[in-house]
Parts: sequence; C-alpha cells; structure tokens
Amino acid sequence: MEKGFTMRAVSHRIPTEFGNDVYVALEDFDRRLYFRWDLTTDTIDLNKPVPQNNYDIPSKIACASSMLWHSALIHPDETHLLRVYLHTIFRHLERYRNRTRNASCKLRLRDRSRMDYLWSEIHIITYYDGLKPVVAYGNIRNIQAQKLWQQRVEREAAHDKLTGLLNKDACKKRIIDYLAGLSRDIDQAAMLLIDADGFKGINDTFGHLFGDAVLTDMGNAILHNFRHSDIKGRIGGDEFIVLFRNMTNVPVLKERCDRLIHNLNRKYKNGNEELPFSISIGASFYPEHGTSYTELFKHADRALYEAKSQGKNQYMIYHPSLIGQASITNHRAPVDFEGLQQKAFKDNMIEFIFRLLYETNSPEATISLSLGMFGKQFNLDRVAVDRFNPATNQYSTAFEWLSPNGVSLKPQEHREDISRLLCLRNNMVLSGYKATSYGVMSICEDTAEKEEKYQECIQFFQIGAFAHCLISHGSDTLGCIGFESTAPHVFKEEAIRKLSIFAVILGNILLTPHDDNKLRQQNAHLRDLLDHMQEIVYVIDKITMHPVYFNRTIRQALPDGMAKQPCYQLFHKRQTPCPNCPVQKLSGEGSEYIQCEIDNWNSGAKICSRACNLFWDDTNGRPLALVIQEPF
Repeated sequence: MEKGFTMRAVSHRIPTEFGNDVYVALEDFDRRLYFRWDLTTDTIDLNKPVPQNNYDIPSKIACASSMLWHSALIHPDETHLLRVYLHTIFRHLERYRNRTRNASCKLRLRDRSRMDYLWSEIHIITYYDGLKPVVAYGNIRNIQAQKLWQQRVEREAAHDKLTGLLNKDACKKRIIDYLAGLSRDIDQAAMLLIDADGFKGINDTFGHLFGDAVLTDMGNAILHNFRHSDIKGRIGGDEFIVLFRNMTNVPVLKERCDRLIHNLNRKYKNGNEELPFSISIGASFYPEHGTSYTELFKHADRALYEAKSQGKNQYMIYHPSLIGQASITNHRAPVDFEGLQQKAFKDNMIEFIFRLLYETNSPEATISLSLGMFGKQFNLDRVAVDRFNPATNQYSTAFEWLSPNGVSLKPQEHREDISRLLCLRNNMVLSGYKATSYGVMSICEDTAEKEEKYQECIQFFQIGAFAHCLISHGSDTLGCIGFESTAPHVFKEEAIRKLSIFAVILGNILLTPHDDNKLRQQNAHLRDLLDHMQEIVYVIDKITMHPVYFNRTIRQALPDGMAKQPCYQLFHKRQTPCPNCPVQKLSGEGSEYIQCEIDNWNSGAKICSRACNLFWDDTNGRPLALVIQEPF
C-alpha cells in the first residue's frame, strides 16, 4: 500500500496538454465502462481494469445479441433499441463500406441488486470491413442522477402549481399518446370538459386569493372524483379536462358527473356577500364522436357550451343524431330562451370572439362556436369555413354549423360519392366572386336564378341562397366563409358586414398559417374594424414593446411625439414592462388569448388587459401582438 501510494505521488504532474494520463484520470472520475463487441463472434468484453460501478454487467458476455435480449439486463421498455441497432448495422448500406457508423442512446441497465435499473447513456462506433460490420467499440455512462433530476423538473413543469393537476400542454400530450394506443373496434373512452359557473363574479368580488382557493378546491374535487388511471388536467383559468379511460359503462360515467356536480354546487360567503358556485360538464365519447384529441375536444366543447346555454349546473353528452347537426343528450329538460352568449355576440361580435378565444384557448373551438352564433342570429341553415389547398386548387369544408334543415358538405357525412356535385357547387360559388366594399364576395339570394347546369347540386345540397366571402392573408387565399339558407334569403347589410369582419379575423388571427414568413402589405381591413372598437386597441412589437399601430380611440387622445415610447412607458408611466403584462405570457406563435389585470398608474385601480399574437403583414417581419385594454 505504501509503495503504491508513493508511486502515485511520484507520477503526479501538471499536464500541459491532453495526454493518456489526462484521459485515464477523466475515465476514472466518470467511471465509464468501455467495451469491445466482436460482431464476428458476437462477444462483448469490458475494457480492463473495469472501474467500480453499480451495474450487473459481467466482464465478458458470449452470444451477446441473445443474452442482451433475453437476460433482462436491458429494461424491457428499451430492448427495442437493441433490435434497431442490430437491424441498422446489418443492412449492408453502400455508404458505410469500409467506414464507421456512430450511434448513441439512453436506456436503463440492471443494477447490481438485480432489483432496479439505472439510466445510462451509451455511445458506440461500429467498424465495417467492406459492407460487413466486424467490431464495435463503445462506452457506458451512468446518468441516473441526471435523469432523476430531469424527470423531477419535467414532472414539476407538467403540473399546474395551483391545483396539482396536469397543465394544458402535458395533459394534451398524455391524452394524445393514450388515444394513439386505442383500437376503435375494441376500446372506449370519454373526454370531459369541466367549467366553473359564476367563477368570475367570485373572483371579482372576493379577490384573487379567494378565487385561487376556489380553483384549488375544484381541482381537488376533480382529482378525487375520478380514478387514479384517468387523465386529469387544468387547461385554462377555470376550465378542466378529464380523459375517462376504459369506459365500459356509461351509467358509471354519468354517476361520476352527477356526483361532481353535486359536490361542487355551493355558495361562497365573505362577510355579507354570498355568491353561488357550480360547474357545467360537456362530454364526448371515443370512438363514437371522434378518435383524435381535436375531434373529441371540439365535440365536448360543443356539449359544454350547450350545458352553459341551457341553465348551467349540469352535464351534457354530445350526440350527432342528425347529419352534421349537434344534438345534445342531457339529464335535464332543455330550457327555451335566448342565451346570454347569443345576446353578447349580437351586441359586440368582435369583443365576443376575442373573449371566446381567451376562454377556450382554442382557435378551432372559437370558430365552431362563432359559426353557430351567426346561424342563429341571421336565421341560416348552414354556416361554414372552407380551407383552400393551393397544391390541389380545391376547397374543402373545415368547420361547419347546420340547422336541422341544413345539409352537410362533408363527404364523410354522405354514403354516396358527392365529389362531382361538390365540384359543381364550388364552381357555382367561385363564378360569382367579385370585389365589393366589404371584400371579395359571392352572393346569390335566390339560386333558382342560377344556370341550369348548377340546379342538380342546388337541389342535392338544398341551397336556396348563399353569401360567401374570401378569407385572405396578404396575397394568399386561405379559404372562404359562407352563409347559406335552404330557401331564398335576403342578406341584409348587417349580415354582410359581419361576414366580412369575421373573414378578416379568420385570415389574420384564427386561420393564419404559422410558417408564413413572407413579407406582405399591412391589412387595412383589420385596421378598420379595430378603429370601430371603443376600447383602447394597439398593436406592438413583442420584442421592443413599441406600438406600431393605434386605433382611433388612442389616436384622438395621443399627444404628438409620444408614439415612439414603449407601451409600458406611454400608457403606464413605467420604465420597465408591467409585471403582469399579458404580452409577456404569449407563446411564440400560438393562438392563445391571454387576459390579465394590471395597475392603472393614474388611479391605482386594476384594469383589464387582453392580448393575442397577431399575424399581421409587417414590412420588417417583426413578431406582433394585439392588445385590447379597458379605457383608463
């Protein structure tokens, strides 16, 4: 021992460059295992001396391919990586002739106790003789601590801090992954969207801390109401989602919904103030109502909307009993009255759509619900958005609302082939497009006046009148939005104006492609509709926070020379961005609509500020945000 200690002391020196002694010291420090895999004899040898380690790996492995596969040395979930590696190196690809091939992976290897596995990173270089792999050299590094820390960080990042449930992105990913493994012939599941009734009043009256406590209580009730195996998450301010897995018994699901509604039906008191609280639930079933996250969410959202519209404090199950028409199954009798949402939409369509985008955090749901609003307000039979495919030069229905009399234009809703009739119908609409003061439109108030060649499709799809407006983004055509009636119909100025405005919103916010980086001219149509809003509306550069556009409300009151200041300095007399600024919470390219309360520098009161990404054609290609703010 003393001699060995002396030799180590004598050999110590400060290296001036990377040499063998440095590599040996680093290897000893890292405790990496180095191995040689003779692919001609299928034998693995660990490089000696083997450093101290926690693996259950012998120094020599004969028949390595079989042993690694059958010995459980590799975690069962990662054995496919071994199969992929062997399949890849023996493919005899010409580009690897007399060359090397590098590979790396992360997997779990059995530890010494044979009771657990350790996360490890493997790097391997395979050498070829001609097209034949003959030998591989590699190393194994223990990354267990790193992986556990990463998993902890990911776990924290995946959960909502207030309720402890999964957050929106993590929940969506888990549901998508789960649905991908289902068979529509065997499996059943249900998606539930749960939304609080009256939460805004409680939050505004009792304060945000009280509101947070209510949401925590709601999340806890959801957590304990459903099974451990169900996927539960918070996807918005007061909106939650549950994926009810392995749903073999619908009455059990209904009982869970009834129980949750009963448990959360209460009144909150604070001093002399007392406010009611309840929840509404919308449900859709796999595979009956869809097999993808998007389909199930859309239909559950539709059912939730109906539950809210028909009295709240209840659940509804989506049921497409009519072609393209959402019929809702409910455990209560429907209430016949004009919903508050319909009135709000009629009074201020633009603000309603932005609020809808905020509440649903989904452009798809916003579009779908808005179509129904248009249909009911103007007594239509079909309202739809068609997307244009420049590769095929064809239009196809992406979103559709139907009255009980309406006929769907979606091919999957018809048993027979309707492609020829669809083409004929599209030609009829396209042939009528012309420029108007409201945009490029195709309007026909009585299709009986159309040419004889179109009458077959008119009768089949029961089109009595239509008004369509092109949806564009700069010079690109994205599609069209259409109002249709089964009988002759006079489209009044209000309907045409709202059709035009919604086409602008679709083209600039809801339907805009995320990969559009081309330079375009600024959209005067959008500016015009923003000018008519009474709120403070402005567009800012998300990087510099400098406004690039003010609506008329601001321009009339803005002193000369102040427009070049960043928004936080211009409107809030701050030298740094507002602490609760909604723009700072926007993602890079998402279609979310963020609402926050910020301090009014003048009065000290809270004011509501809302923001969304704006895909506006800016000459400098800057990332922009649209901000709508209450007047001071």
